[in-house]
Amino acid sequence: MRLRFLLASLLLAAPWCIRAANLVVTHIGTPPAAQAAIDHAAGVWGGILESAVDIKVRVLWFPLGGTTLGITFPNGRRDFSGAPLPQTWYASALANSIAGTELNPGESDMDVYLNSGTNWYLVTDGQPATGQHDLVTVALHEMGHGLGFVGLSKKVGGTGSLGLLQMADFAPLTTSFPWPQLDTLPGVFDVFLSDQQDGPLAMMPNPGTQLGGAMTGNQLYFNGPLVLNANGGTGARMYAPGTFALGSSCVHFNESTYPVGNANELMTPFSSTGDANHWPGPLCLAVMQDIGWVLAPDVSVAERSDRDEARVWPNPVNDVLHVELAGIAPGTPLRIMDGTGREVGNMPYAAELFVGGLEPGIYMLVTGPGGAGVRFIRSRR
Repeated sequence: MRLRFLLASLLLAAPWCIRAANLVVTHIGTPPAAQAAIDHAAGVWGGILESAVDIKVRVLWFPLGGTTLGITFPNGRRDFSGAPLPQTWYASALANSIAGTELNPGESDMDVYLNSGTNWYLVTDGQPATGQHDLVTVALHEMGHGLGFVGLSKKVGGTGSLGLLQMADFAPLTTSFPWPQLDTLPGVFDVFLSDQQDGPLAMMPNPGTQLGGAMTGNQLYFNGPLVLNANGGTGARMYAPGTFALGSSCVHFNESTYPVGNANELMTPFSSTGDANHWPGPLCLAVMQDIGWVLAPDVSVAERSDRDEARVWPNPVNDVLHVELAGIAPGTPLRIMDGTGREVGNMPYAAELFVGGLEPGIYMLVTGPGGAGVRFIRSRR
């Protein structure tokens, strides 16, 4: 039996942290046995990400009704000190990590609703019985959205939009933090979404029918440079069926491309009973890096992310980028990929590279598909 995840697509990026992330979970009505499974999921994410700021997760055990397993509302911030992209929303957990300080004191970073009426498997061993949904898997999925695997897409009639979501769209549910004025602005996740025919969503008239068509054309891809590098030069296909589903479309991987048993199934919109997945998968990890997260040194995706193998500094950078790529000979051609996956420059590998001519934004240095790679941010002056 396959049931739908819903996500309240709200906000969203983050570098240069000093310690493993600490997800602090506050439970509202959650049974003790369920708390253990949810806390286990929080520990998985905590072992993956780095952040100097605690990540505040508010979990509500709530009768959502129907087949909905969970709904997540991420808090968010934009145009904060150190934000890599202006006029762009970041999940507050991500924004806090970038800024190195808490930007939303007294507020949760995400509100996670989990359906109290679901037949949950509460043990953490990943062995649910037929007819049971694995709570660790679902909690990992929902927290992934709260950490930034989320956009601001909406479609009414034939018109699609980014940044026009309202709390009323998810009534009667509410958030514990004030719903922001999204101001028709994209989230950093949205910046990397691209229609195979018409190009990046963030470049389309907003709101508009072109956006609406791209959101339901079934040809939507996440084309971040790290995803492209981890996936052999191909973007990650997104869930964009012909009928728009608020909270599911454009904020999940495509179910048919990454089915049950695929390493990247966790962030698809459906969950199967009797199935468990306790790891985000390589493409999700690459997405997290593309939007700005720093992974712990012992967490690997397709590109080399270990600081002993590939590192750059200062990061963010204004003009001169210092580069170390272990095992790469000086003079080896390097490509510079922008946030949409386009090659915007190339140069021979050297210990110091001049990048002052690049526009502010998120970039990736790569030696080739599957080769060494490292992300850097060209800062605003």
